Amino acid sequence: MFFKPNTTARILTLFLLGLIIPHQRATAAELPVNLGSAANFGVLAGSTVTSTGFTVVNGDLGLWPGSSISGFPPATVTGTKHIADPTAQAAQGDLTIAFNDAAGRSTAPVSVAGNLGGQTLAPGLYKSTDSLEISSGDLTLDGQGDPNAVFIFQMVSTFVTFSGRQVILIGGAQAANVFWQVGTSATIGTGSGMKGTILADQSISIQTGATLQGRALARIGGVTLQGNALTVTTPVGGPGSGPFVPSTNLFVSAISPITLNPQTGLFEQTVTLTNGSVNTVDAARLLIQVLPADVQVYNASGSISGTPFVQNNLALAPGTAVNFLIEYYRSSRQTIPQPAFVPQDGTALPAIGTGPVIQIDSNVQLTSGRFLLEFTATPGGHYAVQYSSNMTNWKTANPTITAPANRVQWYDDGPPKTDSQPTNGSRFYRIMVMP
Repeated sequence: MFFKPNTTARILTLFLLGLIIPHQRATAAELPVNLGSAANFGVLAGSTVTSTGFTVVNGDLGLWPGSSISGFPPATVTGTKHIADPTAQAAQGDLTIAFNDAAGRSTAPVSVAGNLGGQTLAPGLYKSTDSLEISSGDLTLDGQGDPNAVFIFQMVSTFVTFSGRQVILIGGAQAANVFWQVGTSATIGTGSGMKGTILADQSISIQTGATLQGRALARIGGVTLQGNALTVTTPVGGPGSGPFVPSTNLFVSAISPITLNPQTGLFEQTVTLTNGSVNTVDAARLLIQVLPADVQVYNASGSISGTPFVQNNLALAPGTAVNFLIEYYRSSRQTIPQPAFVPQDGTALPAIGTGPVIQIDSNVQLTSGRFLLEFTATPGGHYAVQYSSNMTNWKTANPTITAPANRVQWYDDGPPKTDSQPTNGSRFYRIMVMP
């Protein structure tokens, strides 16, 4: 038995101005800044480390000579905390050496000033006699095919990224080879996507919803982490990288509040992933970290090292976006704190085998626009929901279902379960019994 609601793709097309602006070239290759033992730290500060939300630090956290650390928990550290101990002291010593090294680079610098947004820059040394910011437009760093390409930014004063601004890596550029030497303090704005190691003489503030693929290293002042979907990660190959290294192509561009849907009894949240690169991503995956132990990601596609993820098998072209509706279950119905998200490039999940088709008992469109399918099942049995626009080319919803009872309710609300949000008129469904 088939049902035919409608389908409209909810793919947002974004145009990145920085991709059409000519490259500014630095004329001489730079060597990476040697961080010494500071390379082990996702966060290192001089006076304080403060988190006000559900921050995740993948790597070590260090503090010296200060001893004041707050907000851990609920914030978490995947490595080791070194608070006013010899390890942190040694790391601060190495940080000072690295800071002076970055500040002292002088071979063929390119002069820059003010806003870097909207530009595409080649590897090399960039020097400002004042402050730098990424404000109107995103900044693209092009490795030009060299995975060892190094970018060093020197600035006498502050560094600021405005809300939602991104540092985008293309052409093989790696976050591990991007260094921001900040003469005073750095502020990574709300929802920004930052790449590289920040070496600040004074303090670093990473605001709500921002992500950093790199390190936050402050010599004298503090590091402030305003959690709420913030993940600070060390670059690829560094401590804490492992399965939680963020994509260099995808970034979280919008996060809705978590609300309880009284029709389903599930908490829901929409997260938008945008492909900010020039590469097509085969599949989009979103790891969901720092959830309370009693919270289940109801529509999880799977897990990595115990961390649930949702995945959409839709290929994302450069400049396009996909909205994930994430469903959480908590039996107590207590408010769910904001988790942290790590976007990753995925490999399209393999097509499922075939099996007998069974009847769909009912199909109801809810006020939210989603469709509710109900079918009779055998408890513990495995089922796949498939959908098609022509009853010939069938796609399999993600993930497959293990029936909890003799009646199953399944919602089609778009990604990550299906590749778009359904509306009336153009989608058929069928239920297949799997081995």
